[in-house]
This record gives sequence, structure tokens and C-alpha cells, in this order.
Amino acid sequence: KQFLENGNAVKGIFTTDGEVHNGDYVILASGAWTPAFLPELQDRMRASGHPVYMFQPRDPSPFRGEVFPGWSSDISKTGWYGFPAQADGIVKVANHGKGLTVDPTDEYDVPEAFYPKLQEFLTDHLPGLIDAPITGTRVCFYCDTWDGDFYICQHPDRPGLVVAAGGSGHGFKFAPVLGGIIADVTEGKENPYAHRFRCREKGVERVEAARSRKKI
Repeated sequence: KQFLENGNAVKGIFTTDGEVHNGDYVILASGAWTPAFLPELQDRMRASGHPVYMFQPRDPSPFRGEVFPGWSSDISKTGWYGFPAQADGIVKVANHGKGLTVDPTDEYDVPEAFYPKLQEFLTDHLPGLIDAPITGTRVCFYCDTWDGDFYICQHPDRPGLVVAAGGSGHGFKFAPVLGGIIADVTEGKENPYAHRFRCREKGVERVEAARSRKKI
């Protein structure tokens, strides 16, 4: 809900159930909600939304994992990627691109503007899904930094607050190692990656090699 503060120092949190939780450090790992909690970082990170589609092919066998692995299709140019059919036959197709600026406290439907590009991609690359019913859609939220790198540091102006943000759509791949980096930063220990992910001012925008920056 909000921080428990003494001047600029963060000493704990208030939760929505009315409880107070005290601590030497508070680690804010709130994903797309980070810019809302820390408005002073909104020039360095933004909440973005990206389309996800769920297809139900009439015959899911060509899309099972043993013959249809997880994939990305020249993702730096198209943004499209997906996963094989699950036990229920659902095939996921999504876009890892520039996305839309969103407020994660709101609910979003996938904009119709994405659909023609999806159909164009399926026609060229996955014609077996063109006539498959779309059984669901959702908007996947990211916390994007301007350079695509994580933002893991002790807040320079708010002692006791550690920021762990900036997943930028690829944080899940690094989950096994991020915890150790965050712990070292919190405890003030040396870590070979801490400098790269430090608190930093916005610089020249960099383009992630595995991400499309085309507007849809």
C-alpha cells in the first residue's frame, strides 16, 4: 500500500490489511507497478503492455511440444513468439515489441490494432492457426527501462529502499540469478553485475537485439 518512512528513510511498509511490517530494508520488486510507487523514476522506466493470444486448433497434434517447440520468429523484426500446445490444446502466440504505455492498475483488452499484424504473421508463418478460434487474450505487463537492462540498486535518496525492477520482458529468464544479485546489493556486497544494473540516469536509448521496436 505505502512505505513506512522516517524522513527520507524507508523503515517498512503498510499493507492493505492494515498491518505494519518493519525492516532494515524494503525491497521493491513490483514489476510494472514500480513507476507508480516511485514517480521519481518515471523518466527511466515505464509500464508497458503487450498482446497475448490463446488459440484452440481443432487438431492440436501438429502443435504439441515434441514436434512444435517454443519459438520466436526473427523476433527482432517481427516481435512474435509462442509456445506449444498445452494439455488442453491451447497454443499461445504473443508479441515482444514496443508495446503500449499502460497504467497497470487498470484493466486492458488487446487493442484491435494488433490483430491485422497477427493475421499477416500467421498467414506467412503459421497458416495452421489462421482458422483456429481465439479462446482468450490478455495484455502482458512489463516494467521497461530505456536501455533494456535491469534496475537493481539501493535508492540513492531513500535509505533503506532497494529497487529491483526493469525486467523489460526478459526478467523471467534470469530468475535463478537475480535473487543473488538483489541480495548482494541489499547487503552491500560485491557483485560483478551490480555496476551494470545500478541506479542510473536516462541515457541514449538502446535497442535490445531480441526485441522488435516497430509500432503496431
